[in-house]
Parts: sequence; C-alpha cells; structure tokens
Amino acid sequence: MSETRFPDLECLESQAYETTWEDGLVDLYVGLALVLIGIMWVSQMSVYSTFVAPLLIPLWVVSRKRISEPRIGIVQFGSEHVALEQRKLLGLFMLGVLTLVIGVVWFFVGKPESAIRSIAELNVVAGLPAILLAIPAVVFAISYQMKRFFGYAIVLLISALPVIFYDLHPGWAFIPSGVLCVAIGGQLLYRFVRKYPIDG
Repeated sequence: MSETRFPDLECLESQAYETTWEDGLVDLYVGLALVLIGIMWVSQMSVYSTFVAPLLIPLWVVSRKRISEPRIGIVQFGSEHVALEQRKLLGLFMLGVLTLVIGVVWFFVGKPESAIRSIAELNVVAGLPAILLAIPAVVFAISYQMKRFFGYAIVLLISALPVIFYDLHPGWAFIPSGVLCVAIGGQLLYRFVRKYPIDG
C-alpha cells in the first residue's frame, strides 16, 4: 500500500512568503525614497525629507493592491505569522526612523568638538547617515530573506566613502543606492508582470 504524502506546509508557506516580495515594489519605493531624500538634503531642503516615507508607504500599499494582488492574490498566513510580520515591520520602521534621526541630529546639530578632533581630518560625520541606514537594510535582508538588500547596504557603505574623504554633503551617499534599488525593483517588477499575467 503506497504511503500518502502530504505537502510540506512549511515549504508552501515559505514559497508563498517569497512570492509576496517578488514584485520588486518594495525595492522601487525604497530606492525612490533614498533618491528623494538625497536630493532634498543636497538641495538644503532636508526638512521636507521627513514627509517622504509617510507619502510613499501608502503609494506602495496601493501599488500592491493594483499590481500584485490581482496576479497572485492575497497570501493569508496564520495569526502567529501575521503578528510576527507586524512586529518585524514596526521594528524596521522604528529602526529606520531612529537611525535617520540620529544621522540628521549628529550632522546638523551635534558635531561635538571632541568627536571631530578624534577623527582627525576625515569628516566621518558626513558619511554617518548612510552608514546608519545600512543597518536597517541588513536587518531587512535577514528578517525577510531578501539577499539583494545586503547589496543595497554595501552600496550605502561604499557611497559613504567619497563623502567622508572628499567632505561631500551626506545626501550624495543616498543617491547611488537609491538608483540601484529603483533599477533592480523595476527589473523585478517587469519579470513579475510577465510571469503572472492577468487572465482576460
């Protein structure tokens, strides 16, 4: 008598979980946020950068409802999984806001003389915002099993180097990683739309 094999529910949930991030929309909007914040900082309009995330997050939600959900449906997870995802998103959001605030305060308000003397002639402070934003990118990569966010974090760190060595405005460090996010997100979205066409 042959043994009945049931599907591995954990494997199915993992595949469904990966599909929810396959559309590249999060990359697009994160990249757009980085580019906009970088441009605003460089243009001496940093005060307006605080409105970028509150404006883009609803757009991301609407985009998922109009582009992703009609193609793959709404993935329903168990209550424990949903609660875990909510805690992850809240933690990442708070971490991102905290690191950005620390970077802004340190660069525009702080700059204690003792810290400046300790780093000699290198303006490490200018590269600090990009370095701090690399932390949420790494946490996101680990929490959501999205290895490409390790790459975004590395680009943020690399982009901070010319800012430090050439004493550039810290906003310039955001733009290369933002452009990369938008490019990869656009490519992923293109593949997603072709892979999951809407019937009819």
